[in-house]
Amino acid sequence: MKTQTVKYAKSNSQKTFFERKKNFIKISFVALVLLSTFYIYFGENVKTTTNFELVIKPSRNHFLIETEGCVIPNMDPLDSSVTNFIFNENQVICNNGTPALIGSNLTAIFLLQESLPIYNVTDLNLFKCYYTPFFRVNPKDNSNDDQIEFSESYEFTNSTRIVDEFIHVKCFYNMNLIYRDFFAFIPPKKCVQTTIRPQLNVLMIGLDSISRLNLLRQMPKTVEILNKLEAISFLGYNKVGDNTFPNLIPVLTGLSETELGKSCWKEKRYFDDCGFIWNDFKKLNFTTVFAEDATWMGLFTYQRQGFLKQPTDHYWGSFNLKATKMIGNNHRMNVDQCVGDKEDYVRLLKYTEDFVRRMKEDNQNYFGLFWQSSLSHDFLNKPKLGDENYSNLLQNLYKNGFLNETVLIFFSDHGIRWGDIRSTFQGSLEERLPFLYIYLPKWYKNKFPKENSNLLQNAYRLTTPFDLYETLKDLLDPFNLHGSYFSHRSQSLFTEIPNSRTCEEAEISSHFCTCQRSKEVDINDEKIQKIVNFAVVEINDKLSNYSECVVLDLIEVLNARVLLNNNESLSKKGAFSDFTVTFKTNPGEGIFETTIRNKVSHDKDVYEIVGSISRLNLYGTQSFCIEDFHLKLYCFCRQLIMDNHSSN
Repeated sequence: MKTQTVKYAKSNSQKTFFERKKNFIKISFVALVLLSTFYIYFGENVKTTTNFELVIKPSRNHFLIETEGCVIPNMDPLDSSVTNFIFNENQVICNNGTPALIGSNLTAIFLLQESLPIYNVTDLNLFKCYYTPFFRVNPKDNSNDDQIEFSESYEFTNSTRIVDEFIHVKCFYNMNLIYRDFFAFIPPKKCVQTTIRPQLNVLMIGLDSISRLNLLRQMPKTVEILNKLEAISFLGYNKVGDNTFPNLIPVLTGLSETELGKSCWKEKRYFDDCGFIWNDFKKLNFTTVFAEDATWMGLFTYQRQGFLKQPTDHYWGSFNLKATKMIGNNHRMNVDQCVGDKEDYVRLLKYTEDFVRRMKEDNQNYFGLFWQSSLSHDFLNKPKLGDENYSNLLQNLYKNGFLNETVLIFFSDHGIRWGDIRSTFQGSLEERLPFLYIYLPKWYKNKFPKENSNLLQNAYRLTTPFDLYETLKDLLDPFNLHGSYFSHRSQSLFTEIPNSRTCEEAEISSHFCTCQRSKEVDINDEKIQKIVNFAVVEINDKLSNYSECVVLDLIEVLNARVLLNNNESLSKKGAFSDFTVTFKTNPGEGIFETTIRNKVSHDKDVYEIVGSISRLNLYGTQSFCIEDFHLKLYCFCRQLIMDNHSSN
């Protein structure tokens, strides 16, 4: 809505009192009309609460995105269809409440004197502590990327300076082990030199499995800080794959998972031959870091072999893997929530801030990706427990000037992929719409107003992880932005995304596309029954080479919708319709969702899967008998049935 500017001429001294009064009444009436219009329009289109960001609805039709090529509904974070699934999680208690005995700062470890009584230390002559440096080694004989070696141990008393990257601390009292802990530091890398030309740091902070709407629900303080920083929220950021891997690989390489497998990851072994964006920054003498918690299910290590050589200058995953194995505790669902006395994600946030601080002190440009899973991967409501820590991190980064020369990218991969909320229509859309915020320093925005204007415009366009990759490529030379792209699929966010862009052009499959209206279809409809049976046959075909997995049978159809993204009639030759169906199978009561295209060929219905078949509930140990990370979603191990029969 454009604001009208009304200019009024100054009163002529010849005007009578009554004329001036008449004009005053006219002016008052116009002002009243303008105020009423403002209230009526924005009263409908602006929603403000103490818990959520300012949500501006771009039109009276209440669409989040409304362009020529894409329409996405504007959903209420507290819609009645999802509020039953929102509740407060209990605080996590690490180490049964026992505090740490050793603390650390950027360069040293030190004894926490106040903790000695808790560990029943009364005679310091009987108390001894040692630290042992350890480091990642390249895997041998085609083994997984989880190899660690320790060096010799060093005794210390009250405190000691650390020059190593990772250390293991053990404390003994009367020769009995009473405490162990792990600490990570950021020593300078000898191979890195300060860049000659000015650059912008790139700081990527990622949170697994949080949709944009769930971020608003669970982390209002974090959102408030992002809004104060004037970070841009991309409302049409649409995922392109099912889980984390196919949504982050495009961000880091510009390739789809399939393309990665055909080009540089052919034997599904190590990822060293793949062109990750951090390699490009490293060539510019940036210090690079990739850090993730819950590394046992990490991006490159879950059912995958990881890297032969360390991919970035600092690689915190090796530290996290060892620390979690030795002192991980409070296990829930898929993760140890704690490592020692601290939650796993809290250690990651400390490492993030330590790294940024150290880079500032060393006057070193950096590219950093810090990815969190332990807090949010399995839980819809647990992110609320991390709100304070994340908002504090962002506030500290800004307050201490760490963002003055840094582009901050705060993002997710997808929403929660399982659970009751996922079975609702809103939950299915949320899952496809992760969040993406981009912060630019104010001076940089002023220097490049057109590019900043494009970012603001693109906040209301259909965007994808492929676009984020092209944006990172642009940031390799941030003072000479050129917006390179090779197709409609990927385009730098510093350039204007076409208003006409569709999911097809962006290479988002119909199954994951949120740019379409849909309507519910009777689950008892004969066509729906045929479509769902076809989907079950497809699952069983995927498992046909695995005798360890039983054949699945359809129990019931739970939901069916027809997508109204094309207007062609099925009676026309070559026309098609897409149906999204949700169904349950046995054994194992797996709940699945997929989109199936129904084409008409020679007066016959032809079906094909569009995208993938998603699983909406956890499979746990049902698929322990196979290693393929794609097929684990579907497999129910035959051994479980045999064990059940034998026990009966």
